[in-house]
Amino acid sequence: MNGKRSRTKLPPRMESARIPSVDEIFRRFVGNGFSEFAGLMVEASIPVTEQVFNEIIETALRDNKNITACRVSIGPENQISVDLRTPLWFLPIHLKLRVEKSVDCTSSPKVRARLENLGFLGKLGSFLKALPNGVNMNGDLVVVDMGAFIPQEYKQFLDLVKSIAIRTEAGRVILDLKLEVEKR
Repeated sequence: MNGKRSRTKLPPRMESARIPSVDEIFRRFVGNGFSEFAGLMVEASIPVTEQVFNEIIETALRDNKNITACRVSIGPENQISVDLRTPLWFLPIHLKLRVEKSVDCTSSPKVRARLENLGFLGKLGSFLKALPNGVNMNGDLVVVDMGAFIPQEYKQFLDLVKSIAIRTEAGRVILDLKLEVEKR
């Protein structure tokens, strides 16, 4: 061989056919609700570090005028601490939450947590509409609608989520997911 690779000649029909890009193929899969993968089941554990968790929160709160700073510390046994600053209150707020292990996936996934301290401030924040869209309080129960923080172009992926369990270790949240494309 002289160092040149010979090109395999394709049949004339294939020579003129436009081959779609991987992006176009993926968009077709998404557009069809992954129906080409009917019966697919995936179980995965996704560790999310405290740093990544805080980056996601920072991005979600970027345009929120009522919360000027928010830092989450992740502890063991589903305990989470939130350090929060708001112009609606003169002191920093330190909240302690215990996240429920199971996530409500009946519609958009909803994470529930119990406020373990400063319940009156949470109620005040709810009353003053200081909480961002997608976060609601009822007594000491905090409910975070994950769909409110997911960009529109990715929301259709939520339909694939059948269950989520949450567990924490010091410095990280572990999401145990079950995804499924239903058989048709």
